[in-house]
Amino acid sequence: GRGGGSVVFIGTQSAVAAPSQVRQAAYAASKGALTSAMYSLARELGPYRIRVNTVLPGWMWGPPVQAYVQFTAHTEGVPEGEVLSRLTERMALPELATDGDVADAAVFLASDRARAITGQSLLVNAGELMR
Repeated sequence: GRGGGSVVFIGTQSAVAAPSQVRQAAYAASKGALTSAMYSLARELGPYRIRVNTVLPGWMWGPPVQAYVQFTAHTEGVPEGEVLSRLTERMALPELATDGDVADAAVFLASDRARAITGQSLLVNAGELMR
């Protein structure tokens, strides 16, 4: 057979752009290192037909972001919708991505439909950051 395979790392858009929150330096640096490793591994494993890519999620709707929205709204005394609007107003698509969106991107990159894609980072962030 053809052999080969696919590796898909899950990073963060903070690995390629300044985080939108403070106190994210260690997190962003660790994910940035993962992205750098992806470039080297893509080159090293390419001759074996092993593709290596990274999915870079931005804000994702789910329990951590829901808790952030609730906490921020409570702390600031504003409606949750206002906090959520602050997050989505800088996105081309007026909604947050979900973990399912990130999973779909990873499945695509792992599939044969992405057989000519390696060493790439795919942002899944509703257009908050574009490259």
